[in-house]
Amino acid sequence: MSRRFAPGPWRKVRDFVKNAYQRRRYPERFIQKGSTPYQEIYRDGIMAVRYYQPLAVDHLYVEGETLVVRQQRYTRPLVLVPPLGVFAWIFDLMIERSLVRYLLAHGYEVYLIDWGNPKDPPYQGLTLEDYVVRWFPAAMRTIRAHSGQQQLNLMGYCMGGLLALLYLGCGDDRDVTALVTIASPLDARRMGVAGHLSQALAGPSAWIRAHTRFRLDQIDAERFHVPGKWVSRAFKMTSPWSPLTSYLSMVRNLADREYIVRYMSMNAWFDNMADYPGGTVQEMLQKLGLANQLARGSLRVGQREVDFKRIDCDLLAFAGSSDAIVPMAAAYRIMDLVASRDKRFHLVPGGHAGVFAGASAVHTTWAISAEWLTERSGGLRPEASA
Repeated sequence: MSRRFAPGPWRKVRDFVKNAYQRRRYPERFIQKGSTPYQEIYRDGIMAVRYYQPLAVDHLYVEGETLVVRQQRYTRPLVLVPPLGVFAWIFDLMIERSLVRYLLAHGYEVYLIDWGNPKDPPYQGLTLEDYVVRWFPAAMRTIRAHSGQQQLNLMGYCMGGLLALLYLGCGDDRDVTALVTIASPLDARRMGVAGHLSQALAGPSAWIRAHTRFRLDQIDAERFHVPGKWVSRAFKMTSPWSPLTSYLSMVRNLADREYIVRYMSMNAWFDNMADYPGGTVQEMLQKLGLANQLARGSLRVGQREVDFKRIDCDLLAFAGSSDAIVPMAAAYRIMDLVASRDKRFHLVPGGHAGVFAGASAVHTTWAISAEWLTERSGGLRPEASA
């Protein structure tokens, strides 16, 4: 039956059947990710730095809102820092829900640090030192050379925010003007089930350290390596009913192609996660979990002493009101640890993914961040962007 003559109810039936078939047969047609053009300006093994080119459109449609794309760029670049265990394209998830495109439309010069996927040797044993002391400074040097700007701003999601804090806590970089953290945990004891577990194990682990020669770091780091499929399963277990309810909602909306695109694209994030390197997992268990050193604001990363009191740049921190992984209390701890005079905290709607990339995040986390960064991005350049 042609579209022209198909009555409303039959059209929905037709679209339902068509989308159900194509979703199974050609899932790639429904998945949007990483569509914004970028230039890779640096690479060291699996780690790379991306520069996102200005948008070649005048308007951008984002979750029911039409944005006029700003033709002038802000002077101070913005560096996006993804967490480990995911792929960097979550910052550029969907055409109509891409944080990268949203920031470009607002006139920001956008760079991104891509940590890659440590699924193969020799990357399975990567440590916090590799990320914080080796790769982070290299990325910042590259971005400064490429942009011609010394002062930069940072935005990190989840552990991306932690990596940014650890980097700044080393005290070597005094030219970061502002930092945005989204659902970044600073207090392991306040992290729901994981927090209760770490608290329960803290006592026994302290007794073992005091009465035996056994140390967690004596175990081969690669034994702690976590495959991406396990990371995905652990993520889904934090909200066990969510996959079922979202699937049932998808079935009810199978006639709506745009809805299926959103569902499939978000599931591409949850179903395909990157590996977690064993060396980093080992350190996180030992320092961040059992010892809860982040909550005290100081720890050792490799040969470097990290102290969050060295951080005095402006800070904007977010937590999701229904985040089961990083509850508000775990994220709010940052407000007590940094020396920043200008520091703000927002509790916004959403779970751990929703606070960052959900439909409401566009009007909360993204909008608040874009407005806040406006005053901290060095003003607009007088010339139009090329």
